[in-house]
Amino acid sequence: MVFVNLLMKSFLINYMERIVLLICLLLLAAPVLQAQVDGSNNTTIIPAETNQSDGDSSLDIKPLDNKGLSNPNSNRINGMSVPNTSSSNNSEFSMFPKEKFGNPGEIYSEKLKKQEKKHDLGIEGQTLGAVEDQYLGDFKTKSKKVTIAYKDGGGVVDGDRIRVFADEDIIRAEVLLSYTMTGFELELKEGFNKLDFQALNEGEASPNTAEVLILDEGGNVIAHEYWALATGVKATIIVVKE
Repeated sequence: MVFVNLLMKSFLINYMERIVLLICLLLLAAPVLQAQVDGSNNTTIIPAETNQSDGDSSLDIKPLDNKGLSNPNSNRINGMSVPNTSSSNNSEFSMFPKEKFGNPGEIYSEKLKKQEKKHDLGIEGQTLGAVEDQYLGDFKTKSKKVTIAYKDGGGVVDGDRIRVFADEDIIRAEVLLSYTMTGFELELKEGFNKLDFQALNEGEASPNTAEVLILDEGGNVIAHEYWALATGVKATIIVVKE
C-alpha cells in the first residue's frame, strides 16, 4: 500500500512538472506568434500578370498616318498646331540694298552688255551717228584735278576730229583722234564741271567715233564712255567735285 502511494505521488509530481514546463513554453512562444499574426495583416499581395486580350481595356497607340504634310489651315499641319510665321509685312529687314538679280554674276554680265552696246555704237559703218547732242552722264570725285583722255573709237583710224569745251570755254580747238589715248589735265572747280566733245567731221568713214576716259589724281577711272556722232553734234559729260 505504501508502495502504491509513493508511485502515485511520483506520477503526480512528474505530471505537474510537465504542465508547468508546457505553460512556460507557451509564455515564451506568445510574442513570436503575435508578431506573425500582426505581420500577416500588412502583407501586400501582388497578383500575377494576366492576359488582357479577352475584353480588358488597354492603351492602344497607333502610328501617325504619314500621308505627307498637309496644310488645310494656315496654322495647322497634319492636325498639329504650328507657329504662325506670316506677317502683314513680308519684307525682310536688311542693312544692305537688295539686288534685282538672282545671281551676282548677272550684275557684271549686265554691265558688260552695256559696254558692248556702247562699243557697237562706235563701230564705223554700222550707224549714221547721233544727230542730236548726247548726254553721257555725271560722275563724282574728290580730286582737285582730272585727266581727260580720248582716242578713235572705230576699228581703223580714219581722221576723226573733235573740239573740247570745259564750261563752254574751248580747251582744245581741234584734236585728231588716233589709235592711242591722248589728252590733258583739267583743274576742277567746286560743284559741276561740264565737258563737251564736239564732232568736227566724220572722217573717211561715218560717223565720228571716239572712246573717252576720265581719271582722278590716283589714276582711278571715273568715267569710261563712247560716242558715235554726226558732224557738229556734241557729247556731254559732267564731273562733280565733292
